[in-house]
Amino acid sequence: MPKKNVIFFVLLITIIVVISIIIFRNIQNSVIRVPKIAISEEEWDFGKVMQEENPTHKFIITNKGNKDLIIEQVKASCGCVKTSISDNRILPGKTAELEAVFYTTGYERKVEKNIFIKSNDPDEPEKKLRVKIEIEHKFKPKINIPINELDMGVVLQGEIVSLNFIIENIGDTELIIKKIDTYDYIKYNAGLPLIILPKEKFHLILTYDSANHKIGKVREAVRLYCNDLTKESFFIKISGYIDNKESSSLSISTSGETIHLDSDSDENVMEKIILKNSGDENIKVISIKSSIDYLTPLRNEISLKSQEEQELQIVLLKEKAREEIKGDRAEEYLYLTIALPIKINK
Repeated sequence: MPKKNVIFFVLLITIIVVISIIIFRNIQNSVIRVPKIAISEEEWDFGKVMQEENPTHKFIITNKGNKDLIIEQVKASCGCVKTSISDNRILPGKTAELEAVFYTTGYERKVEKNIFIKSNDPDEPEKKLRVKIEIEHKFKPKINIPINELDMGVVLQGEIVSLNFIIENIGDTELIIKKIDTYDYIKYNAGLPLIILPKEKFHLILTYDSANHKIGKVREAVRLYCNDLTKESFFIKISGYIDNKESSSLSISTSGETIHLDSDSDENVMEKIILKNSGDENIKVISIKSSIDYLTPLRNEISLKSQEEQELQIVLLKEKAREEIKGDRAEEYLYLTIALPIKINK
């Protein structure tokens, strides 16, 4: 083989080998250069602590890979666990501290929560840590209000409405209502401070005076303050509608019973109707008549003062009713003529 060919062949082989080594190293580096997350422990038990004590633990995060480890997000399953990390970028072989603080307010007995760590580790993009704790029971009040919205419905301006709701202490020490914020026209039946013993209830009555309230919808609230640390203040909402008060109003009520004719007695039947003037002005009924002659009112007229009520007696003539009623029953009426004053200024 000529010498030139040998030299060319050797050079070619050398170039091929060098290129192969370079390609091999690039492939090797691209496979191996990855971050790898490792954590000192995946579960931590804070043990038994007192309420209001906030224990802390530091997890050590190590990058066991050969590429920077990026901590993208750290999130706890509950707001009671607060976390902070010393560095979000961890170089190969280096570490960072993840601090977890458990805030025990409002918790007791055994509790478990999770911490989720998201990173650029291709094998474990999300890591889950668990923290456990046992919080000793603390004697405390606990307020319970079954209903915190009161609807007055339609109220005539000037009426006084009583609204009743229950305050219950379901805790194991005294519940103290320290303060009640309200309006001048809303009064309550409790002296302050109001003390409610464990497992007991108090019926708080709000008295709403609508006299000076404008006509229209009611959207108001009473605020109460107590010693329950989880609910130191709360609102009782009051709704309704204030309407114009009528100057004259006549209400009528009966016993609501049907008069029966099937008894053996021939005595006439006496029934009564209650007439009440619910307004502020006097009312006069100037005529009282029946739709049938066997039903007779015992009065022809009635005068009613404001808020006064009177009885109107009617007599059913039994023998005549039996003669005239053809079917199983009949429905008759009383006609009342009311005189309403109309004032005219000259």
